[in-house]
Amino acid sequence: MEQSTISLENNDDDNPDQAYGNDFETNRRYLTFSWWLLHRGWKDVMLKVEDAVKEVFGSLSPRDDVTMQKFSELTLDVRRRVEGATESDRQASRWLQYLLPPREQENFVLEESGMISAPPAIGLSPTSGVTPLRRLLDETSDLIDSPPFSHVLTMLLDAGFSTLVDQKISQQAFKVPPAADVPDLDEPRVTEITDPKPVKLPIILAILMRQAHSIGNGVPNEYLQSMEQVRDLEAFAAVVYSSNWESEISPTNIDGTAPFTQKDGPARPEIVPAKLAMDEGILGQERTVDVRTASSFESAWGKAVENVEKSSPV
Repeated sequence: MEQSTISLENNDDDNPDQAYGNDFETNRRYLTFSWWLLHRGWKDVMLKVEDAVKEVFGSLSPRDDVTMQKFSELTLDVRRRVEGATESDRQASRWLQYLLPPREQENFVLEESGMISAPPAIGLSPTSGVTPLRRLLDETSDLIDSPPFSHVLTMLLDAGFSTLVDQKISQQAFKVPPAADVPDLDEPRVTEITDPKPVKLPIILAILMRQAHSIGNGVPNEYLQSMEQVRDLEAFAAVVYSSNWESEISPTNIDGTAPFTQKDGPARPEIVPAKLAMDEGILGQERTVDVRTASSFESAWGKAVENVEKSSPV
């Protein structure tokens, strides 16, 4: 197995305590857990997507003609199998297994990343109770398992697939003009815009290969740029990176620990579509979040969404 290390250095100041406080080592180890996604999680996601693609596209032949509508439907079918077919299915999906290791493998990650040679005190410390690293990992796990995470992830994937299917594939494979190039309906047109003609499957595959390179290496990255336009991502980030993180989201218990969400407590907020799709080309649509029965995190999430909506231009 290929060995990889993740090295973090404190270059801001000669005194690590002054620059990062006494938790620089905790932060360093916490960030090292990205090793799991880079070496384990992405492979599991890849296999899941690969199985879905084979099931959906397996019956097609390279000689087949494919319409734009057919390709959109097949792509949506793949997404349903990977992400979930309904809103409740998507909220029930658990992405935590791809992003962070199970507890019994946490020491393994630190060892494989070159951080330690002996098991660290990730969990309970006899002198200080719950360690800062344990608390960070638990809070992150609860955040990833929260309904707002599933909601924002769906919207990000909507934005990415819209760029891929509705723009790149549509324009390059089916020669559909960009929206800005479509004549005004009120203006007289010499020719009417008709449905794009079917194309051979290999034409689409060739474009997908080029776009795969752009997704992974494009600078500037059009896909990331489209995802950055998702308003609820800004709200989600505002909650996560808020300076009032602990006071607003994680009230401290008597024993010094900080619960993140209440898994067995109040009901989760229901995330419902704000409007029905004109077709089934995209899984997620604009949504509103009901926070009347939300936990402290979800209440903060609702406030952040409201603030983003107020600050967004009409």
